[in-house]
Amino acid sequence: MSGRLLLAALLACVCVNIAQAQIRAEHPRHCVMSVGPTQMMFSAFQENQTDEIFCRHVPTLGPTIIILDARQIELRDMNIEIRVLRNVGQADWRDDLDANTVAVLPPQKYLADKGTTSFTHNFVSDGSYVALVRATSDDGAKEYIGQYDFSVGEGAEWSAAFGVLSLVGAGCALAMWRRKRAAPRPLFGQDKPSPSALRQSR
Repeated sequence: MSGRLLLAALLACVCVNIAQAQIRAEHPRHCVMSVGPTQMMFSAFQENQTDEIFCRHVPTLGPTIIILDARQIELRDMNIEIRVLRNVGQADWRDDLDANTVAVLPPQKYLADKGTTSFTHNFVSDGSYVALVRATSDDGAKEYIGQYDFSVGEGAEWSAAFGVLSLVGAGCALAMWRRKRAAPRPLFGQDKPSPSALRQSR
């Protein structure tokens, strides 16, 4: 049983390391959000803290540059409204929109020149967020909505918590395994008569 616990703890450590590596390996080209029938790439960068580029998990609080790249030319001719919302489990992005908004860029043709735009927001609270993109044509005939879920601060805390838990579990399992091996085994004949004693008694 102790051997199984040890194996489970070691596997947990491996899983945590794999998850951390996967988060670090994220590349902006894989961080795609659908905006109606079109697509945009989402990425985040913390200039004064690291050279890494993030998408699903931004590890620390503070000023963060959010970059949006259009993958279709159609978006360059549309008016783009961008919001960063707190993800509080709302069923629809319109629910308590103003109350949940932490940053907003009013509708403009931000993508007209190069198909990319960026802005900086200072995140002061850990939690889950949604990048909301609303693209509308000049005549209002077309409206595309895109949402991208990401978290700030939670990724590093999650990894650290699971890493500590795995180490504690591995330590406990190892201690139990060593204790079992060190326990003295009962000598033959203490609980049952030996075969020679049985033969003599007959």
